[in-house]
Amino acid sequence: MNISGYTDLEYHDSSAPGAEPGFRLHHMSLFFEKRITDQWRFFSEIEYEDGPFIEYNYNGSNVDSECEGCYGKIFLEAMNFTYAWDPRAQFRGGRFFTPAGIWSIDHYPPFVPTQLRPQHIREIFPQVVDGVTVFGTLPLGGMFVNYDIYLGNGEGNPGSEDGNSEKATGAKLSLLFPALKYLEIGASIYNDTQNDDQEKEAIGAHLKLKIWDFTLQGEYATATNTPVSGSSFDQSGYYAQLLYDIGKWTLGGRYDFYDAQENTQSESIYNSVFVNYHVTEAIVLKLEHHQVELEDPAAEDYDHTIGSVVIYLGN
Repeated sequence: MNISGYTDLEYHDSSAPGAEPGFRLHHMSLFFEKRITDQWRFFSEIEYEDGPFIEYNYNGSNVDSECEGCYGKIFLEAMNFTYAWDPRAQFRGGRFFTPAGIWSIDHYPPFVPTQLRPQHIREIFPQVVDGVTVFGTLPLGGMFVNYDIYLGNGEGNPGSEDGNSEKATGAKLSLLFPALKYLEIGASIYNDTQNDDQEKEAIGAHLKLKIWDFTLQGEYATATNTPVSGSSFDQSGYYAQLLYDIGKWTLGGRYDFYDAQENTQSESIYNSVFVNYHVTEAIVLKLEHHQVELEDPAAEDYDHTIGSVVIYLGN
């Protein structure tokens, strides 16, 4: 069994009302990987977030039902097995990150430039799927096609059950052009009947281009939510991010838009700049500044600055 993971320490300073500067023990994640045979593999990730503390009082016969003074989160982010039948068709079952866009998959702090993710990530497409998927890579002329097709319980359901008889379905398709340094263009779809019988249909598009020392990355996603009663509403979000790598330094900026519910003054915009210094391949120092603009006239715009040390605990 190979064990690896990552950890990070952050310092936050924000001008948002009620926010106080302070440190955050954001992540302590452990990866467990095992190649069982040439074709069977196992992977899991357990995340300990915000330095979790969980303790129940024992009164001699029973454990108190409430946990007082507890904080943080422990989450089984992934737990799956993969059968690699062929590069063109592999099968996976368990809990896996939703195949949608770029950031949903390539989200780990040692390998992304900011500790804050773009706003719409995990809001339109869910974070994880409990179910099964088939995925692979197909050659097509001078390019390659990566695909994922999956079936799962849907949002808000633990690994032991589903809240209704309907299953969530989705797919992701990406075109990769090896003639360039790196160019990926793709689209994602998702359909789910949620536990309250609300229908959700989401679509997205993504682009990643590397040319010289620059990396351009962007994603767009939108979802139509149709409740059992009342009017349907849309969510939408997108971001565009540009990176420049020079030696051990990464410089960049991002424009990030999200509307949680159309026509409700819920739009928010993050204008972000950031710099990373890669001490080694496994250690990154980050400094990022986010200027936040809120559509709601009752809310105040604010600035948010984060300094962090991120360490990858692997080879």
